[in-house]
Amino acid sequence: MQDDLTEILHHQRIRQVLERYCRGIDRLDADLLNSVYWDDAKDNHGIYNGPARGFAEFILPYMQEHWTSTTHVIGQSNIEVSGTRAAAETVFVAHHIRADGDGIADDVAGGRYADVLEYRNGEWRLLDRVVVMDWVYTHAGLASGGIDPGVFVVGQRDAADFGYRPYARLRDKGI
Repeated sequence: MQDDLTEILHHQRIRQVLERYCRGIDRLDADLLNSVYWDDAKDNHGIYNGPARGFAEFILPYMQEHWTSTTHVIGQSNIEVSGTRAAAETVFVAHHIRADGDGIADDVAGGRYADVLEYRNGEWRLLDRVVVMDWVYTHAGLASGGIDPGVFVVGQRDAADFGYRPYARLRDKGI
């Protein structure tokens, strides 16, 4: 029973690394993005193939220049743990929104993160990542549709984003 619980805990912690990556890339948060990689990790994102420590430096300005908003969503992960190493294949869909004339375009990509992770000093992080691209398409749309974004809290791509507030409240107030 203890082995089963340990395996579940490792899987959950690995998923947290994968989820933290999505949050870091969408919020253009270099510290959060770098926190998912070991210092000696490698990343192959197609347009970037090299040391993971240089990935945030490269990709965040690129994303800010090309898209006004992104949303990375991860689906199922096939995770296998062996000692202090793990392999994971995780399905993703990523939406990249940009201006397109009087409207917008949504550059959508679907694929898989093929990862090797390592457990060091009580935590999992990525050691090697390859993005496997399965499909891409662009959807053109109107600048506004049937949903009025003005009635919602609008997201931002930095630490001023409202999504950071619940965590700050938790730390500051103990809620």
